[in-house]
Amino acid sequence: MPESSYDIRSNLQFPNSIFNIDRKYTAALLSALDVKQQEILAEQLVGPDYALHLLLAAAAAQQLAVEWTEAAQHWSPPLTLDLSKCSIDCADEYMLIPGKRLLRFWFHSEDGPEDWREGYSDRFFDLTVTIDAESLIIQHTAGPSR
Repeated sequence: MPESSYDIRSNLQFPNSIFNIDRKYTAALLSALDVKQQEILAEQLVGPDYALHLLLAAAAAQQLAVEWTEAAQHWSPPLTLDLSKCSIDCADEYMLIPGKRLLRFWFHSEDGPEDWREGYSDRFFDLTVTIDAESLIIQHTAGPSR
């Protein structure tokens, strides 16, 4: 696990991302969700300001993946929703309501093409989780996008 990797911004997928967690660390994060060390791992990945938000988003994304797994197995071609193969991006969203700030987490399974109009491979899936940054209430979950 990288020590204090949260200040490294070189792997950001989108210009408005606060941070990006490379997929090589996601499996460890997901397996730590039910253990005492989960906060320490999350802080190593994104720092203390976003660690709890990340843990909540990962738990919500796991729940969403479980809900979609049965349906996705019947798609043609079948789509496996394996969050351990996802990178995670997070972006700030400021609402028109003063002081209202949301964090949108995007779990995406592979690097997208440079031009999204070219499409994605059959292995691609994504899930989003939106959390109120202050109250830590999950506002919305969505996905997969196809």
